[in-house]
Amino acid sequence: MEKPITREEVIEAENKLFSAQRISDVDRLDQLLYDDLIAVAPTGQVVTKEMDLDSHRTKTMVIEEASTTIDNIKITGGTALSIVTMTAKGKVAGTPLEGQFRYFRVWKRIEGTLKVIGASFMQLP
Repeated sequence: MEKPITREEVIEAENKLFSAQRISDVDRLDQLLYDDLIAVAPTGQVVTKEMDLDSHRTKTMVIEEASTTIDNIKITGGTALSIVTMTAKGKVAGTPLEGQFRYFRVWKRIEGTLKVIGASFMQLP
């Protein structure tokens, strides 16, 4: 039986994920994202792990400035849910993008490591 997920582990995983996103550390992102990740973008597009990694590899998404706040963490059995607000400035496909974004992530321990298995995000008004 897997050991229970703790709040501290989720905070640590969120911080690692943010750091990796911030500098497009594809190797670290590869470790933190589940191979069968399903994420939903603000447009409704379903995003896979490979699509996410490719956006960092090709620099389609570039984060120039950013900060995050973990708003909430709920742990249910072997699954953790997190809600995070990111204030960011950057570019997507060369187009400037700036604002606040809300992320909802589902974390699960896979082979001893917390990984994002599902996510969605949106830009806040």
